[in-house]
Amino acid sequence: MSVKPAITVVTCMRNEGPFVVEWLAHLRRLGVQRVLVYTNDCRDGTEDLLDALSSEGVIHVRQGRALGDSDEGRTPQWRAMAAAWDHPVCAGADWLLHIDPDEYIAIDGGHDLPAFLARTPEAQAIALPWRLFGCNGRLNAGSGTTPERFPLAAPPGVAYPALASYFKTLFRRDGPFDGFGIHRPRQTSAPVFLDDCGRRDDDLARAARRILLWRAGNPPDGRQVQLNHYSTRSVHEFLVKRERGLPNHVGKAIDLEYWVERNFNQVACRMFTPQLPAMTDEITCLRVHPAVAAAEERCRAWHRAELARILATPEGARFCGRLALAATSQAPDPALGRALVAQTRKAQATR
Repeated sequence: MSVKPAITVVTCMRNEGPFVVEWLAHLRRLGVQRVLVYTNDCRDGTEDLLDALSSEGVIHVRQGRALGDSDEGRTPQWRAMAAAWDHPVCAGADWLLHIDPDEYIAIDGGHDLPAFLARTPEAQAIALPWRLFGCNGRLNAGSGTTPERFPLAAPPGVAYPALASYFKTLFRRDGPFDGFGIHRPRQTSAPVFLDDCGRRDDDLARAARRILLWRAGNPPDGRQVQLNHYSTRSVHEFLVKRERGLPNHVGKAIDLEYWVERNFNQVACRMFTPQLPAMTDEITCLRVHPAVAAAEERCRAWHRAELARILATPEGARFCGRLALAATSQAPDPALGRALVAQTRKAQATR
């Protein structure tokens, strides 16, 4: 019997309590053994919940203030990436991946990561492209897991906005890499880089700073893996997220522009559906622990109170209405999308 690879996921969290258990459950059922979590300034009880999950493969590191006074002014995510590379659970892993708690790995056919990796033994890096999922018309959070509540997404092959083509990277620790990046690791030479269809992409491998899996024509058939990116969730959840800020761009607002660039509800995407039963079973197993269930409920209570506080302010109530008015974004047709991307690149080059 073959030995399954040791897979470690690294992430940053701030006030993510209602989503911790389900996100961890989806990773565990995919074959991820360890999840290294760096936290900053959590007010909702996320840190206590992570500590309660320490027996389930969670390694929790408290970084303290999001805007620290040391570490050369780096943002929380970059501080975490620098620290994670030499952490024992990363140094001893076979495969590494940095993703956020609103990114869920979807594998075609519902396979787990060891089975997926066994199909591509030559790979040293694999692109996991974003698929942007919108609010599904939800004002309230409602009940159910994130993938169940938000099945609607951007159309395949969307060309604009460019961020719809971002990817994260699953990579071998023993490959030609010397550190984490947000979207792809720092590389010392070109790795064997596979795209989302399992095809070798030498151009992607050589372009060490490229973070877009953008194609000039129609999207290829045969996508094997993607990252379902639930960066909006419902209007009410987005309002609370807005107060938290961004871990990599602490000066960037989570505003209406952020919403319209991500809130696509144009087509149903069921790629994650085969994984739901196993994920749901694992959620039940994790909540059997009394400390986990109690800590999770405290997080939910904090989020309910925070939402009430936001909606009681004129600014919060007004912004809620604006989000509801911007009920869904429409991706331009591919030709227009490529033209808009070209226009943006030209303007950036001129600047």
